[in-house]
Amino acid sequence: MNKAGIAATALVVLVGAGTAGAWYTGTRLEGVLQDSIAQGNQQLATQFPGADAALELVEFQRGLFTSQARYRLLLKAPQEDQPAIDLFISDHIEHGPMPLSRLTSFKWIPVMAVSRAQLEPSAQLAELFAASAGQAPVTLISSIGYGQGIKGELQVAPLSWTGGEVEGRFSGLSAIFRTDTAGEHFAVSGRVDSLELDSPERIGLVGIEFALDRRRDSSGLYLGTGRVALDQLAVLLEDQPALVMSDVLQTDHTRLAADGIKAELNYQVGSVSYDGKPLGSMNMGWSLSRLDPQATALLAGLYNSLALGNEPEDPQATSAQFQGALLQLLQGQPRLALNNFSIRTANGESRFSLDMGLESPGSLEQPAELLARQLIGSLEANLVLSKPMLMDVIRYKTLFQPQSDAAAVEQEAAMMVEMAGGMAEMMQLARVEGDNILSRLHYADGMIEFNGQRIPVEDFVGLLAGLQGLE
Repeated sequence: MNKAGIAATALVVLVGAGTAGAWYTGTRLEGVLQDSIAQGNQQLATQFPGADAALELVEFQRGLFTSQARYRLLLKAPQEDQPAIDLFISDHIEHGPMPLSRLTSFKWIPVMAVSRAQLEPSAQLAELFAASAGQAPVTLISSIGYGQGIKGELQVAPLSWTGGEVEGRFSGLSAIFRTDTAGEHFAVSGRVDSLELDSPERIGLVGIEFALDRRRDSSGLYLGTGRVALDQLAVLLEDQPALVMSDVLQTDHTRLAADGIKAELNYQVGSVSYDGKPLGSMNMGWSLSRLDPQATALLAGLYNSLALGNEPEDPQATSAQFQGALLQLLQGQPRLALNNFSIRTANGESRFSLDMGLESPGSLEQPAELLARQLIGSLEANLVLSKPMLMDVIRYKTLFQPQSDAAAVEQEAAMMVEMAGGMAEMMQLARVEGDNILSRLHYADGMIEFNGQRIPVEDFVGLLAGLQGLE
């Protein structure tokens, strides 16, 4: 056989193998879809208990190389007098092992299928489709591997809407993701270039990037890392200069340790300015530890359900469930810490930290004062107030009230800061060291140490009550 004959024979074999593979994929595909939908609905019920929402496969037309599926997503309305939200999604599915769209994009790894799912127009979505100029507002393109892995891209079309109480413009979203048909793991990352809202206040966000990487543990919680970064947030009130926050960053990290779940949350605002003039920056870091996984999962589910506006069918049973989960969480003696909260201006930085250990009170049905004593096992708080930073804050009066006399404001700032330090020392609330006003509180075993002096809890409560009487 000559080379042309060999090439033709090889081509026939490849086409035949591809056709057989596509036919086999088509026979398996509907079952895979049904299994994935069932698992997704089960996870939805776990993460949002009581939420009346479910996805179903309402139509499936199988072909040799492609299939067409149609899904229905029914969402219960938050209020009984409002109609439920009924959405339909069309899905064009190319069969593997070598879908045409992957061959034309030079992706040679075999996959079970490539899916292109889009929201269908409806009366309920008329305004959304008008905002997207008739394009599909949401498109999900995904490839399903033979090992049940899923990779793809989420696309949200650019949107623009006018005529209502809030007008806006959205640049669109492109995000890549990977997960699996069982929903055990998911990761997503993407970017939004801009979002503008006019109401008559004007809010503008520029450069939003996000990345999430979560894996479900045995309790049903999704643990892992998250990151959201914002280049700039501008708020423009009517007839007022713009307040701008730049380099805004939020990160989180949750993991399972031997003594429970550990979580770290960090927030950062790189700079804040008003009318183009710098005000300062902010950092805040939280940590939680020794969180019982099962109790945390139950509390998270109850919170998610209430956040969606779902009224519990039996409020008493839900309250009992909440209290039981909270007591179970407290039995693990969790810790809550504000590791650092700092505000920096041009001339100084103030800081605050708090570390609190919690205990189980045995019962939540106790007077508030007694309950608080049993709940708080230990507490450590430290405050550093920078006098130069406080003076900067008072000087901002000349920015917000341009008619103010700068020299008078400078004199007022110096006087008020010195007065604050003197009063704090006189009332034994703090001590002054150089340019800082310092205060420290330590509590353990029913005894408080406040700025170096040991004080019984009753006396400390009396001190706070006396301060309230001075207001």
